[in-house]
Amino acid sequence: MKVHYINILLFALPLNILAHNKNKPHIALHTPTKKPIKSHRTLCECELYTSIYDNDQEMKKLMEHFDRQTSQRFHEYILFKVYGM
Repeated sequence: MKVHYINILLFALPLNILAHNKNKPHIALHTPTKKPIKSHRTLCECELYTSIYDNDQEMKKLMEHFDRQTSQRFHEYILFKVYGM
């Protein structure tokens, strides 16, 4: 019978420590250490993803040149992979 009392006391002591450790956060292992960062949501009537280079002629030429080069390289890559040329 004494063994049961000892088991009850040994179980109740850690349970009591875990239940009443509100002032000691270093004891509770299940509590988060960092607070989650809250993001702000704002309403905006401006368009965020418009390009500022749409009306720039020099940038249009540069983009067309880049597009031509990349498509040419892509076709060369496909020819090399498929036909081994």
